[in-house]
Amino acid sequence: MRYIVAADTDIGIHKSVNQDSVCVKTAETDTASVALIMVCDGMGGLSKGELASAEVVRSFSDWFDNELPYEIDDWNWETAARRTIKRLRILNDRLVMYGAENNIRAGTTATGIIAVNSGYMTFHAGDTRIYKIASDLRQLTDDHTFINREIKRGNMTPQQAMTDPRRNALIQCVGASGDVEPEVKFGNLESGANYMICSDGFRHVLEPKEIFDELSPEKVTTKKAMEKSLRRLIEIVKERSERDNITAAMFRAEF
Repeated sequence: MRYIVAADTDIGIHKSVNQDSVCVKTAETDTASVALIMVCDGMGGLSKGELASAEVVRSFSDWFDNELPYEIDDWNWETAARRTIKRLRILNDRLVMYGAENNIRAGTTATGIIAVNSGYMTFHAGDTRIYKIASDLRQLTDDHTFINREIKRGNMTPQQAMTDPRRNALIQCVGASGDVEPEVKFGNLESGANYMICSDGFRHVLEPKEIFDELSPEKVTTKKAMEKSLRRLIEIVKERSERDNITAAMFRAEF
């Protein structure tokens, strides 16, 4: 089992602060190969989005370094899911309390993959996306946005959503609401497939075909190739005048 990971982030052409945070980690134990890939997009409309995204990433990074080594020998996906949901809810409460004490609001999306050997779990709150890139480009997460909810309810068409002023409004995130209900999914990794997590600033002005063509598993097989392809897409996004921060992380398993 071999994991290959890479990530890139850019402040972009408009903002003075990069409110995105990213984490990519892999490790080998006596019993398992493990990985954590995570992207958090601090909410730009709030005063401390960068603090919120950094706090969530730091918490999961600390878990990977200090707690996972004691959990891995008795690894159970259902237990991992409960612990992950609990961690996100504690972080949500902590950020809400911090905001109330300091008269600010600090919120972030929180989206990641935990892999153990050939299995994985995704966890997700917000509109940061996870894609699987194999024979095609497939979104693994569900956008927690107002417009996506209204489309599913039949109250809005995708065409109407493109111009709706509420298209960036989240119905779920970490730190800016009283409760959070993270979406958790389980799966088995496909050997040689690429998995990509990106903030909305990365994908807004890119066509799905552009993402697939640049990050296809046949073209991108090494860490160096991942880094080059991610940077190439980030530069295209900036040339197209995207106003948000731009972040993406990639992950590949070979076994």
